[in-house]
Amino acid sequence: MAVVTEIYIPSDSFALGTLLTANDEFHVEFERLVPAGGQVLPIFWAWGGEFETFESRVRASRFVDELTVIERVDDRTLYSVIWDSEVYGFVDGLAKANAVILSAHGSDDQSWNFRLLFRSHESLSSFHDFLLSNDIPYTLGSVQTLVEANLGDERVDLTPEQREALLLAYQRGYFDSPSRVTLTELADELGITQQALSQRIRRGNEQLLAELFAGERPI
Repeated sequence: MAVVTEIYIPSDSFALGTLLTANDEFHVEFERLVPAGGQVLPIFWAWGGEFETFESRVRASRFVDELTVIERVDDRTLYSVIWDSEVYGFVDGLAKANAVILSAHGSDDQSWNFRLLFRSHESLSSFHDFLLSNDIPYTLGSVQTLVEANLGDERVDLTPEQREALLLAYQRGYFDSPSRVTLTELADELGITQQALSQRIRRGNEQLLAELFAGERPI
């Protein structure tokens, strides 16, 4: 059964996030991880600053092989980055465990806070083992099953599109391990793009998590 959890990573253990947020003006929101050959491409949105300066700084890093602009929408830009394989670390662990990034935020001098979706407790356990074996320190926050965030509860502020996407994904077995349906198949069934479906699922999960953790004291 799918589970959602919060993970706290020290900034010095997440070099990619530290690099992207070195300028306090910029906000970065990770979208997803995309397998590409033997590597994993982090996809993220950035906004709040001068894009040309941001892109030049990131591309100048010795850890970045390639930064690509995927799309510009209003004041936001969607990027993919090919990261030096020697320093993937935490990102590689997410990919190996097939974790879905629901939200991720932090800064260069603070811990990064990730809300993650794992398809099963076993996937979360394998992620834990990966971090331990690679000496990556982290703090585990609350862990809840996805069904404990009742999709039919009208108190959860989901849009009709988010509710439809989450319910279909759950019913078709997208969150099972292994998954019984791909994101592309779900998107085709709904008649929307894979990117649009990914956004709906992620935004919907954020709302569910906000309901789950309402009233929780910070760790």
